[in-house]
Amino acid sequence: MRMAFTVDVEDWFCSPELTLDEWERLELRIERPIYQILDLLDEQNAKGTFFVLGWIAEKRPYVVKEIARRGHEIASHGYSHRLVYQQSTTEFREDIRKSKHILEQITGMKVDGYRAPCFSITEPALDILSEEGFLYDSSVIPNTLNALYSKFNLAPSLLTPFKIKDNLWEIPMPVLNVGRVNIPWGGGGYFRIYPYRMFNRGARSIINNQGSFIFYTHPYDLDEGQPQIFNTSWINSIRRYYGLKHTAMKLRRLISHYSCTSIREYHSHIFEGK
Repeated sequence: MRMAFTVDVEDWFCSPELTLDEWERLELRIERPIYQILDLLDEQNAKGTFFVLGWIAEKRPYVVKEIARRGHEIASHGYSHRLVYQQSTTEFREDIRKSKHILEQITGMKVDGYRAPCFSITEPALDILSEEGFLYDSSVIPNTLNALYSKFNLAPSLLTPFKIKDNLWEIPMPVLNVGRVNIPWGGGGYFRIYPYRMFNRGARSIINNQGSFIFYTHPYDLDEGQPQIFNTSWINSIRRYYGLKHTAMKLRRLISHYSCTSIREYHSHIFEGK
């Protein structure tokens, strides 16, 4: 079975709870887990899409170059990891424009994709993405109980790519529908929490029913030694820190069980003629 493998390239402290000034005083730990992910993909000759924060790209441009050199797609995760619905339209436009410019200058390649921090995309933001030359967004998750996610009343049966604006495709994130509840099933902290067999069973069910699956992870999901500075609710703490030492092993199993590729290759029809 095939799936799109994606990475949200942010470090352990890249949270909307902290300011950019606070980020400057904290240790960058992103290189080791990024190279670990790249090596895991290389083992199976797999590819992925890396949604890179502009701030991280400024600090570690050689890491972005290495991701591109190994044949992976570079996309934007914005610049500052601020929640979209907490920004004005002007601030959001400036944020994505700055990130897109930085990434294109580093790689020499056009950046076509965007993913909102914490999947916080909004309807006005989608209009701006289209105006700024993006071809696709991968931020929409049908209504779930996660308070950070934007709320889109998208039927779980319609999780294949669709044109959400005249010039913009939406590539939604997967959920598993259980009764009236949509359970996030794309990866991240949920991948660390769910036993691998259970996650694999859910992913295969989604692929069989809908024909596609978008997986995501973060570098910090593999960083067992990261400082644990976020004193959130016990539920968010579990989602943020549980199972860190097992992520690399679970990723190796996932990449060996599925044919993993980038969004650009997985949904190549979006890019035809572009």
